[in-house]
Amino acid sequence: MVVRIVEREHFRIIGLKLETLLNETREQMLIPKLQQSFNEKLEEVNGAIDLPTTYGLFIDPPNYKPDTDHFTWIAGVKVSPDAEPPKGMISYELPRTTYAVLEYRGDIDRAGNAYGELYKWISNSEYELAGTYGFELYSMVHSPLERGNADFLLHFPIKNKDT
Repeated sequence: MVVRIVEREHFRIIGLKLETLLNETREQMLIPKLQQSFNEKLEEVNGAIDLPTTYGLFIDPPNYKPDTDHFTWIAGVKVSPDAEPPKGMISYELPRTTYAVLEYRGDIDRAGNAYGELYKWISNSEYELAGTYGFELYSMVHSPLERGNADFLLHFPIKNKDT
């Protein structure tokens, strides 16, 4: 497993939002369906930049418990500062920060393992999590319903443990 440390500038995404339980999305494939729905509406987003790159952003509540707590998922695209969300979409800003980044390629149904690997790497490093969010960065638009073809960069915000 190769984890890179990357500094990312402040940026904003516009996309579709879902609040769900982890088990619900696994059983009903809610996140892949949301990503697919967003991909079909991508052309509605004026001011989209860095295409074909898109994002899957998760936001956990404080003290998140995966078995009982809802979390937020946003399927989106990076936009220019003056872009306005189309009807039914939202805007979300991500701060300038440092991220631990892990590349995942393989079966989407095993992608959850990448989350566990990155959490473990962080806990065994000189870093700690610096937020209750993270994101998947997709370098091309593809159907997330294609179960064997996941390819993304998983980002978790981090900071040095001594700061």
